[in-house]
Amino acid sequence: MSMTFTNDVCYGNDNELLALLKGYSALIPPLHLKFPTQCSFTEVHTFLLHQVLLGPHLEQYPPSGRYQQSFWKWAIEHLERMDQDEEVSYATEPHEKATHSQLHIKDGEIDTRIYDRYLSLISGSTDPSGPPPDSYMTYYWKPSSSLSSADRSSHETITLLESRTTIEGGTTGLRTWCASFVLGSYLIANAETIRDQTVLELGCGSGFLGIIVATIQQKFNERHQSHHQALPAVLLTDVNAGVLSRCRDNVQLRCNQSSNHPNITFSTLDWFDALSLPFSENTMTAFLSKMSAGVVIGADIVFDPILVPPLVATLRIALSFKKTRMVVVALTVRNEQTLAHFVTEAAKELCVEEVPHAFTSATYFDLDTTGVDAGLDVKIFKITLHNSAS
Repeated sequence: MSMTFTNDVCYGNDNELLALLKGYSALIPPLHLKFPTQCSFTEVHTFLLHQVLLGPHLEQYPPSGRYQQSFWKWAIEHLERMDQDEEVSYATEPHEKATHSQLHIKDGEIDTRIYDRYLSLISGSTDPSGPPPDSYMTYYWKPSSSLSSADRSSHETITLLESRTTIEGGTTGLRTWCASFVLGSYLIANAETIRDQTVLELGCGSGFLGIIVATIQQKFNERHQSHHQALPAVLLTDVNAGVLSRCRDNVQLRCNQSSNHPNITFSTLDWFDALSLPFSENTMTAFLSKMSAGVVIGADIVFDPILVPPLVATLRIALSFKKTRMVVVALTVRNEQTLAHFVTEAAKELCVEEVPHAFTSATYFDLDTTGVDAGLDVKIFKITLHNSAS
């Protein structure tokens, strides 16, 4: 989904209001948000009311009630403090008429709808000591110049229903991890890598990367090719049926551009099938041959040494097909030995090249810098056959 933000409020001040919207949408704890101090009470209040509280997208896909409660408590405290420090004028110059938004604020009053939302959240709150509930998360990103000629105020959004716990239902795949944001940033910056390629994702999780890939393909199709040309396929796989179901639901949310992509498939895939013999007859070979992917991607798929042999075997089979040009993976360095083990095993038969990148943090996305995986390095590797021309 594309969103364009008008410039009638405070966007000259380092986009402080837009940063606040991004933080709220991605459930960044208020403690780690920056209140727009360079803006007037009128500008901040109007933005919070109409873009955050009453924004159509956030009304349909809202953050969890628990998060909203903490956010509005924080926002109200700041607004009340601003009200004490500032006299709200009705026009910027004596000869100008007050704007419509200014006329809705008298003497710096906070709109009752903001208070009403906060009070309703308090009255309906659940036990704060329990596990956090699932929540919609919306992430904003700006397409590269090769994908869009839109002005600088135009953003794409990715909305996902995610778990807010590290592990749920025995899987870590119901939330988006830092490596996905790093690989997503890499794909956005290097969109030509996948523009006309069938892309297979290993361990698709909640669908974040699948949505990015589908959006990139569609944008290239819109800008550079005929609208009638068939889009390449996006093949999303995971071993967990519950994760795959969540991925499908997220990819098909109407607010995501991926919902309009006609060629996305969802398949259960167990990497251990790649270890069955003989090679020419195992189920992994048959599956990957049928998929005929040009590029294989994966994020945070090396987190347990037991997964290294089946994953390497899967990559080896995938790259044995002429059509598969490369594998690109982003791996969080949680355990140096586990990562080194993967690189060593993969390099025995494949060419493993670490790709330098500037994404020490996921620069295309606003994330909680103190959250899960914060401060950990993420490495990107390109894997090909030896002597590959890719």
